[in-house]
Amino acid sequence: MSHRHEQVSHRNRLSEIRNIMHSMKTLSIMETLKLERCLKNQSAITESIEKIATDFLHFHPHVLPEAEPVSNFILLMGSQRGFCGDFNEQLIKKLQQYLNNSTENRSTLIAVGSKLHSLFQETHHNIIELEGADVAEEVSSVVTALAKIFATHKDPASLYAIHHNNQHNALCVEKLLPPFQALADIKTNELTPPLLNLTNRDFFLELTEHYLFNALHHILYLSLMIENKHRTLHLENATHHLDEKTDELNRKINALRQEEIIEEIEVILLNSSTP
Repeated sequence: MSHRHEQVSHRNRLSEIRNIMHSMKTLSIMETLKLERCLKNQSAITESIEKIATDFLHFHPHVLPEAEPVSNFILLMGSQRGFCGDFNEQLIKKLQQYLNNSTENRSTLIAVGSKLHSLFQETHHNIIELEGADVAEEVSSVVTALAKIFATHKDPASLYAIHHNNQHNALCVEKLLPPFQALADIKTNELTPPLLNLTNRDFFLELTEHYLFNALHHILYLSLMIENKHRTLHLENATHHLDEKTDELNRKINALRQEEIIEEIEVILLNSSTP
């Protein structure tokens, strides 16, 4: 009897865990849908900025920075929460590949996401750890924290972001600074330069600021969306495993109950046959 009660108690605990995981999976799906809408709006802004930059650089290519970057930043977009499989482990591998192939002698690593921080076995000489975003509404605060870091470095710098991409679950290394270098050679059909209320240099600096602000939002939204997709899949597999375990326990509980019923019948028959 006690063994069956233990199995029933175990099954009930598994059922509670399963319900919690199912709720977490539902929240991840809802967050994914919300982030897809954010990314759609962000992509429209990106297209507008690139169109403006292309038109501007067509007439003023000389504003592009000529000085070599003094420092190099690597932005690693990890997860703030767990239950997302090997999401962070893949980033560490991609980072190592990048560092092995990079010609940079010294880089400052900015690791975003508390679950990513714990994976660094050896302390990086130049590492800045930032809390990541749990939901889309927290992305802006992460961008603000990154902006404060970049504001403390006045020298020309390069910035690369290593993050999960939405194409076939791949990872990419995206160059963010110096900006617009790929647009300098693109020709447009505009015949007259844009009319500006600022000097060419000031306009370019403000455009770069808008571009970086938008690019960081886009990467954080994208990374968070893929993180939630990983979490949904991970929790789906976990709940499926719990369902199988629960079915197995139900079979054991039924078998034990049948044994108890047989024992009870045997006792009744034994008592009835006793004079």
